[in-house]
Amino acid sequence: YLSTVARHRNLGGRIRVAQEGVNATISAVDTQQATAQETLRHFAQDLQRFDPKVFSNTDFKYLDNLPADRHFKEFKILPVQELVFYDIGEDEAPLQQAFHKKKEDQKAAAEKKRQESTGEKSNMRTGGGIHLDAKEYHKMLQKDNTVVIDVRNHYETILGRFDGQQQQVHADEEAKKAEDTASSDSNKNAASGAEYIDPKMRKSTDFKQWLATPETQQKLQKKTVLMYCTGGIRCERASAYLKSQMGDQVEGVYQLKGGIERYLKEFKDGGFWRGKNFVFDKREAVGVENPEGDGGVIRKQDKKKQKQKSLKGGEGDLLAKCCVCGDFWDRYVGKKKCSTCGVPVLMCDKCMSLKPDKRPGMELKVRCPLCVEENITVLAKEVEFTNNGIRSKVVTSKSGNVDEASKDQGANQKNDEMVENVTKISVPQSGKAADSVLKWGGGHANKKKQLKKMKRRICQFGAECIRKDCFFFHPQRETNSGEAET
Repeated sequence: YLSTVARHRNLGGRIRVAQEGVNATISAVDTQQATAQETLRHFAQDLQRFDPKVFSNTDFKYLDNLPADRHFKEFKILPVQELVFYDIGEDEAPLQQAFHKKKEDQKAAAEKKRQESTGEKSNMRTGGGIHLDAKEYHKMLQKDNTVVIDVRNHYETILGRFDGQQQQVHADEEAKKAEDTASSDSNKNAASGAEYIDPKMRKSTDFKQWLATPETQQKLQKKTVLMYCTGGIRCERASAYLKSQMGDQVEGVYQLKGGIERYLKEFKDGGFWRGKNFVFDKREAVGVENPEGDGGVIRKQDKKKQKQKSLKGGEGDLLAKCCVCGDFWDRYVGKKKCSTCGVPVLMCDKCMSLKPDKRPGMELKVRCPLCVEENITVLAKEVEFTNNGIRSKVVTSKSGNVDEASKDQGANQKNDEMVENVTKISVPQSGKAADSVLKWGGGHANKKKQLKKMKRRICQFGAECIRKDCFFFHPQRETNSGEAET
């Protein structure tokens, strides 16, 4: 049904379908029959008519008036085991309370009030966290004895995060101290706002391992737990798993309804959010000043802005900087990935022109902040993937110590001089490997390359080949279909 409606509406994007629900990121363009805004709303109405019981409570988010280059050219439906792969089954983190979330949230809120009045402790360990809208979540961020967990991957958190509440409280404390210097202990018991926690995950499957550590459980003990992600999907399973593991050890689990996108729509100045919101579409990353996103080619004005921010020291203590030279940079362009774990890395346009990821001896300059922090030195290509990259073991290194990279013969003199100024790091024969390795795109890109390669070769069975989906080239089929060049 989804495929039929999408073709009828001429939609682009991708829809992930699992037993637990549907997650769609789609786009439309203006046509003679309807505008893009109308088309997307008609699609939502199609779903509600198809199954009112399921889609009447669906959280539809609309972003109107985006540039035409943000439109998806293709449409894909992906059947998956989990909408977000956590490697967590329904038995470990039941979601039955999440199907009718509006009613369940109202019941949960009423139950919480009753428990607060009676002093009774909650023992609910099923379903996801209680949904809070942007205003309610904003208030909760200011409360004491509260933690806010960023459920996204670390390469997303370095662009932006919810820790503005702590900075505001610290500023208020400094102002109060200036006003009342006589009272030295006046701020000892002052509220510090929700403490920001970054699980430092490379992929969502790391969440289970992070939550199981004694340090994590100690941090969450007897605390009110807030959780958030880009659009709210990742929080559903993560909050349900946290409740199943620590439901009676925390003072409640809450999540941001609609995610960061809904919060930034409500708080035009950003509220307690700092930086940009990384998104998995052509917008790339969205900020308060740029709701259309950064996606696209790097223009001259973009370079000027990046240079100005670099001179100012970037965005405070956010870790958005080039992995090679260390200058401020907050755009994931060029599809550069960490040489030791495979996650996306930030690389400025100047360093990209040097192609450090292609030069032998410079592999360890192209690492994500996590791998640098953890001193990961074993290259991802030397790691054998097991269990979808959740666990990995080192394969005997074949590279050994690498001498300085020889200059490309076709490189100009300017590039050669710049390369000499970049420190080269030799790859050790043995070292520490990352706990998890990201396999980009689940192999889709490799499959496309393989298909393209195979189509250049003529099938050895020729006209006798009966496989309609054969990878190899069949000239007679092209002739029969009238597509052969004449």
